[in-house]
Amino acid sequence: MWEEDRMHGQGRYTFTSGAEYNGQWVEGKMFGFGKMVYADGTSYEGTWFNNMMHGEGSYVDADGVNWEGIFVNGSFESKI
Repeated sequence: MWEEDRMHGQGRYTFTSGAEYNGQWVEGKMFGFGKMVYADGTSYEGTWFNNMMHGEGSYVDADGVNWEGIFVNGSFESKI
């Protein structure tokens, strides 16, 4: 959905890098629950705040290692 020329609500977006986000948007920013799959195959599924991984989530890196826990401002903080 779009509101005032910005994504708002539930939606999917493919970035020019090849990454794809499917989840909630607020005023053009990833906000709420969503999943991002990056071009290199890494992924994050969980909560977002202001375009950053923030809250509970699961990040799987390029080696297949799963980082599950709390993320703060885009960085892994701690296990749950």
